[in-house]
Parts: sequence; structure tokens; C-alpha cells
Amino acid sequence: MALNDESLQELKAELLDELVKEVPSKTLLSLRLAETRSADIGEILEEMIEDDEELPAALSLLDILSAERAANVLGYLPGESQLEVVGKLDDSQVLKLLEEMGSDERADLFNLLSEDRREALLRRMAHREREDLKRLASYEEGTAGAIMTSDYVSIASGMTVSQAMMRVRQTAPDAETVYQLYILDSDGQLIGTMSLRQLMVARPGAIVDDIMIKDVISTRVDDAQEDVARIVAKYDLLALPVIDVDDRMVGIVTHDDAMDVAESEATEDFHKGMSIGQLEDGVSRVRLWSLYRKRVTWLVLLVFANLFSGAGIAYFEETIAAQVALVFFYRY
Repeated sequence: MALNDESLQELKAELLDELVKEVPSKTLLSLRLAETRSADIGEILEEMIEDDEELPAALSLLDILSAERAANVLGYLPGESQLEVVGKLDDSQVLKLLEEMGSDERADLFNLLSEDRREALLRRMAHREREDLKRLASYEEGTAGAIMTSDYVSIASGMTVSQAMMRVRQTAPDAETVYQLYILDSDGQLIGTMSLRQLMVARPGAIVDDIMIKDVISTRVDDAQEDVARIVAKYDLLALPVIDVDDRMVGIVTHDDAMDVAESEATEDFHKGMSIGQLEDGVSRVRLWSLYRKRVTWLVLLVFANLFSGAGIAYFEETIAAQVALVFFYRY
């Protein structure tokens, strides 16, 4: 069950009461956290991190979680909060979190770290993981490559349905989604796609090339995130495959990541419409002084514009009094 704000505050108070004890009951905390969704834990953790006095408790809370759960919770935190957390952890702890995070979230966090920290972590990674991380982190911000994940299920061209099912079972634990499968040729180029449902109902001996969808909707790594979000929304896709300049498949943009982009763009447009620019934490959580600084320039300009407008009306007051209809032309 999703928690409302009041329930979240009650849970936060309970966790803090237990965490500040000299010998907190990790068993009790583990059971309580096991019943709580990762998104709700992330929200509580973010509030703790913002308070310097509660930061040690936040780190203790994260330490109680398994590495997989902790990485999942960390993914719900904004970049600044993630940096605050990893800044208090040693390289081995950060490495465990990175290994459990999705490839896209891992690359985002990696790009936030200092150059020295990146090099130290890369030296301790396996070659394959290191190269994958470096590739994902190299894509320019605002492009499809920056939000894609390399954790997807691919099937080699020419496989039978039974072979493809075995491939799905092998790669499913690490995949972002298993509901959409991608068929690649020997050069790694995307030649077709199919849903898991299609694969499950097909004859075991059938060749995937004969039942796949060949008209594949895809995007390039350097396409704008906004365009990616529009494509996903327009065609109601679970995931959108991403290809490089050589038409090789390099990742997917999932529906939830695309919707995050759409939400971010809508929020930015809303802020622009209010003439306050982009806000990191939203209007409801930003400080009054920050709102004032972002709005004051436009407010001053509007004041002077109103003064000039009033002066113009006053100057032509007699003419306007004689021809009232002129007011409408003046204003519009």
C-alpha cells in the first residue's frame, strides 16, 4: 500500500527513534523496511540527508538494507542526495552499489563523481562492466544515449523459439524488462522485435525470424530525449530500442524513463510560463528567497511596462474620452 505524507512522517519518526539508539534492533528495522516500498524509503532518506543531524541515521538506514535494495532506493534520490551519500562511503561500498544499480542509473551517478573517484572505481571493476559504464557515461546529456540502459534481452537471428526461451531465462535476471525482445544479426544490427507473449505461444521449433516484427521503431543515440519521449508516448511502447551510427543496437529507453523525461519537460515549461526558470525541487519545496530571485527581474520589468502603458493612456486621455472604442485597439 502506498503511504501518504502523514504515514511517511510517522514511519520516519519510528525509524529515527530506533536508529539513534546505542544498539538499534537491526532485525526489527529490517522487518519494517521489508514492508515498505523502495520509493517511500527513498523519500524518507532524502529528508534525512537534507538535515545534517539526521545524516548519520540515513547512512545507518542504508547500511541495514541489502546491496540490491540499497541501490534501488538510491535510484529514487536526486543527484545531490546521491552524492551526499556516496561521499560518506568508501570505494568498496560504492562499488557494490554501482554493481547493483541499473546501467542507466549507474552511468548517471558515475558522471556526478569527481574525476579521481571515477578513476579509482574504474580500476576496481571487471573489464566488461568498466567498458559498458564508460560507454554509457560518454553520451551527451539530453540525448537518448544518456537515458538508455544496456540491460535488455537480445536474441540471435536464426534461433528457434525453444532456444530463444532459454536465452530469455539466462538474461532475464539482469534485464530492465523482459516483455520486449530484440532480434540481432551477426553484426549486432537490429533486424526485428517480438513480445514475450509472442514467443511463449509460438511453436517451439519455429525460427524467430519467421515470427518477429520486422518494421521496428527505433531511435539514434544522439536523438533528443524529448523526441524519444514523444515516440514512446505516440506508439505506446514498453521500450524503445536505441541504435548507433552503424545501426548496431546499443540499448533501450524504457517507458518509465521516457515518461520521466516528459514530466521533466512539462515541469520546465510550467516554470518558464511562471517566469521563474527551472527549479530543482519543484515550486512546493523551493525556498521563498529562491522564488523571489527568479521572479524579481520579470516583476520589475512588468512594473516599468505598466508605468509606460499608464503614461500612454494618460497622454491620450482626451482622445480616448472622445472615442472610447480606441481603448480596445490600444490594449489589443
